[in-house]
Amino acid sequence: MSHRIDITSELVNNPLYIPVRCGAVFDKENPMNIAGDDTGENISEQRSHLSEFTVAYWAWKNQTADYYGLCHYRRYLSFSDLTYPVDTQGLVEEDFLNQETMEKYGLLSPDHMSQIISEYDAVIPQPAPVHLITTPKGPQSNVGDVWRANAGVLIESDTIDRMLALIDQKAPQYSRAAREYLNSTEHRGYNCYVFKRELFDRMCQFQFPILFELEQHPSGRLQRVPGYVGEILFGIFLYHIIHFEDWKIKELQLVKFLDTRPVRGTCDLWLRKMKRRGDRVLRMLLDPLFPKGSLRRERLKSMVRTIKSVV
Repeated sequence: MSHRIDITSELVNNPLYIPVRCGAVFDKENPMNIAGDDTGENISEQRSHLSEFTVAYWAWKNQTADYYGLCHYRRYLSFSDLTYPVDTQGLVEEDFLNQETMEKYGLLSPDHMSQIISEYDAVIPQPAPVHLITTPKGPQSNVGDVWRANAGVLIESDTIDRMLALIDQKAPQYSRAAREYLNSTEHRGYNCYVFKRELFDRMCQFQFPILFELEQHPSGRLQRVPGYVGEILFGIFLYHIIHFEDWKIKELQLVKFLDTRPVRGTCDLWLRKMKRRGDRVLRMLLDPLFPKGSLRRERLKSMVRTIKSVV
């Protein structure tokens, strides 16, 4: 489980989840006494470019297991037997990460989780229909256009072409899957999964040479481009093993927890619920003016972060 060093998040009390601090080399205090991605062979210093991929790399190079999985401090695969409504990104939105919601999505049931995982070679998120995904340029017709519509926000204008050229050069066995996935209508992202060792190893061998090349030769000002490319490569890898190989694959819903901070009593929970309701009203008012994924929205978020840092 990739744990942010700048946010104190609730931890899931389940031995299958091993929290690892992402970018631990920058976290000298470690107040929660959590393992870091800065031991052994690691790329912890590249957190600002690669995000949770520093944790995946650390696991790849330093851990031995039959299965490898990755989730984020606020995104978890649901192991519930129930199905829940999803948003335009294909995610189940949940206000808080606490005991109640952990139980709701089966996160505290290691035996049930182990049973599901052991029956499959890969456990992955359900895809999101492209036509529902919001972008700065409105709805798009395929996965590639969704990403191209985010040029200048998430990736550079030449990122997709550079990525495809690197795939052709470094991993041509994925070239067909790359182009078919980008032309498909089902987006697979967020880098949350459980893989058998062989699949995890293959995916890392596919992703990291390309990510390192992009990181060493940036084409613009957006520093997190390699991390977003890693997400695209994740979708390409899934497309390849689904359409061109024969593996037992289980798709689960992916849950996004909007507030992951530990709840400190009934009063704290009540106040945060009231704030969450106020946030929803504010979003209803602002979303038409600052659509999700738009450059205007990103500029507004940047302004808010700057104001907070000054205050």
